[in-house]
Formats: sequence, structure tokens, C-alpha cells
Amino acid sequence: MNNISRNVKHTSFFFLISVLLMVSCSSTKEWNVPAELAKEWKSEKSKITVRTEPKWMKFDFISDSAAVSLKINADKTVSGSIGMASFDDGILEKNSGNPEKTGVAYIVKCGKIGKIFEKDPLVSKEIEIWLSLIKTNMEAEIRYTEKGSKFPMAGIVFEEVKD
Repeated sequence: MNNISRNVKHTSFFFLISVLLMVSCSSTKEWNVPAELAKEWKSEKSKITVRTEPKWMKFDFISDSAAVSLKINADKTVSGSIGMASFDDGILEKNSGNPEKTGVAYIVKCGKIGKIFEKDPLVSKEIEIWLSLIKTNMEAEIRYTEKGSKFPMAGIVFEEVKD
């Protein structure tokens, strides 16, 4: 009888753990893109810094200025340009942290883009744009995210494109 009782306890424990895991994994909240975000946005030219790692962990920094544009769609797809580089298959994600504390409400995963400006030494780079909450405009940061890096390349301010 003791073995049966132990087996029931183990089975119940594993069942409870399994249910908790399923609930926690499936609790990714669905969300809709706010109407005030699903628009076209543009920035003035801003200084953008590209970081390279040529050898021996020494970084080179090359800067120039470029404008940024985004078209955020209600289905969480994003297209746009950063200087000379453009992207068509960006994804909008909601930041998991509290935007009031982190300053980041949404993240645009641009994927791999090309050269941002003529002197840009990186022909291909993985980029994200971190968006703040919308006030009178929308502040953002461009981040180089290659190989897990989160290098801040630029701080920009977006304004809504009016027809």
C-alpha cells in the first residue's frame, strides 16, 4: 500500500508540474498593435555610429548621419529604411518589460540590413529599433544586435508622416 501511495503522490506531483508549465508557456498574451502606432513614421537625419570588430577585440567606430523611416502595420509587420539600407520583413514585438521603467515599449526586429551610409564598413548587419511610448512624437534607439550584442548606434525621434 505504501508503494501505491508514493506512486500516486509522484504522479500527482508530475501532473501538477506539467499543468503549471503548460499554463506558463501558453500565457504569452496576445496583443494588438495600437492604432496610434500602426502608421508611417520618419525621422530627421541623426548621427548613426557603426561599430566593427576588426581584430584583437579592438572596435572601430564610424559615424555619419542618416534619416530613418518605418511603416508599422496592424499585423505586426514593419518595413522601412535606415539611411541607404532598407528592409521589408521586419517584425514588431511588444517589450516584455514595463515601458515606464525601461523606456522601451516595442521592438522592431529589422533583420539583416545593408550599408547605412557610404562609409559604413559593414555590408550586412542585424538591427533592431527600440521604440518608446508615443507622446507628441516617438523616441527610439537603433541597436546593432549581431551575435547577441546590443550596441546602441543612434538615438532618434520619429514623427508621424501626415498625408
